[in-house]
Amino acid sequence: MSKTSRLFLDRRGFFNCVFTGLAAATFTIAVGCAPTASDTAPAETSETPAEASEAAEPSSEEMLKVRVGFQTGDINNITMVAAEEGYFEAVGLDVELSPYSSGGAMVPALAAGEVDITWFFPFPSLTAFATGIDIEVVLLDHAPLTAERLIAAEGIADTAALEGKTVGVTIGTSGHHSLLAALEQAGLSQDNVTLVNLKPSEMAAAFSAGQIDAAWTWEPAAGKLNELGGVDIATAKSVGAYAVALWAVRKEFAEANPEVMQKFMEAWDMAQQDYLADIESGQQWEAERLNLSPEEFGAMVDRQGSTVILMDDQLSDDWLGQPGQPQSTDLFKAYGEYASFLVEQGRLDSVPDDLAPLINSSYVADYLESK
Repeated sequence: MSKTSRLFLDRRGFFNCVFTGLAAATFTIAVGCAPTASDTAPAETSETPAEASEAAEPSSEEMLKVRVGFQTGDINNITMVAAEEGYFEAVGLDVELSPYSSGGAMVPALAAGEVDITWFFPFPSLTAFATGIDIEVVLLDHAPLTAERLIAAEGIADTAALEGKTVGVTIGTSGHHSLLAALEQAGLSQDNVTLVNLKPSEMAAAFSAGQIDAAWTWEPAAGKLNELGGVDIATAKSVGAYAVALWAVRKEFAEANPEVMQKFMEAWDMAQQDYLADIESGQQWEAERLNLSPEEFGAMVDRQGSTVILMDDQLSDDWLGQPGQPQSTDLFKAYGEYASFLVEQGRLDSVPDDLAPLINSSYVADYLESK
């Protein structure tokens, strides 16, 4: 474990100690406050919390700059914990966090070199790679198994009942791919329904106005449809879709900045541990961003059915796999399927000759070895 991990006292733990000290009116009690569950290791020095925090945070001259883009149309709890709780700064990263309305909007930003590391999903990462942008998927966040759902109006009991109906979907996305899988399960095809190409933010208005009978979309848009009386009739899980939120990096940046990559992995690991130790507290930042109460946001996260992908699990064949062996992973197989789908839909000219370079687990492996 690094010195940063040992010394860094997260803000929750720090303020818990300060409040305890104030209540008891003695500095001794404040220093002796028991660590929170998110502390990464027991204290090994006699430093005060303030001294430990100062020791953990490099000076501005030592901070390494990195431009990070993230997709706002989804839930991104651990990134917000890393940013708002100070984990990026603690490991020595000066992160410029830039929001994008969709994963697709980050593709031109990557092409222009405007961002270094991006948080989005398999489809935009595949599109970027297939169109010549040299990126690598280097870390996975969570698998939202029920965030993507097919939601229908009252009276439509199942997917088979959609025949002849109008369905909203964001064309060329994972939602479109999963919708076709749901239709196939019900013995239907895309030709048996009328598809309307809508952004997730447009779904609720169209549903409320009766312009669509159903929609396949994801949280938070999916939850808005449920509030309007929509009923879930299929999910990404029910159609066997591979759903995962991921981090990708421009290969040129990663190779030129290996120290940044290791620090990023460390900050993510610390933030992930903090989030899992106190999920309710960790959700406050995304709840604020989406202007939801803690109760509303917690219910939305529950609807996602997400599995957080632990650092120690990243190298399994379920996820990134061992370095140099991406072909054995479920992620690689999903990319192959998605590429064929995008070609069929006219979104790509052809399936890339080799998808293996798109997945690089070496940075996770190096970090885990260094712990």
